[in-house]
Amino acid sequence: MEGAQAKDVRVTDPGGKDVPCGGGNVKRTYAATARNDIGSGDPNSMLLVMVGALDLVAEYDLRAPAQRTRHDLASEEFRTHIVLSSPAEHVMVIRGETDCLPG
Repeated sequence: MEGAQAKDVRVTDPGGKDVPCGGGNVKRTYAATARNDIGSGDPNSMLLVMVGALDLVAEYDLRAPAQRTRHDLASEEFRTHIVLSSPAEHVMVIRGETDCLPG
């Protein structure tokens, strides 16, 4: 969120607990919301700002076709899946989870 010049960041899932996902494996989830007051704030622009900021941190690949207000991305290297979205003007949302990993 820092790289996307986010304001009013609110962690909605801090990712501090293991979530069982079968076979003794676990995953961690995390999520945050924020605002970005730059420009028109249309959801497509907010999404592009978030994708650009993520590209500065790590390489993620699209898991599904890109949508106007939502990108579903994954990193094999970090074994994580991230969904970036902008459900309304000036709003940024990130949700993520790790792969199922040995507990």
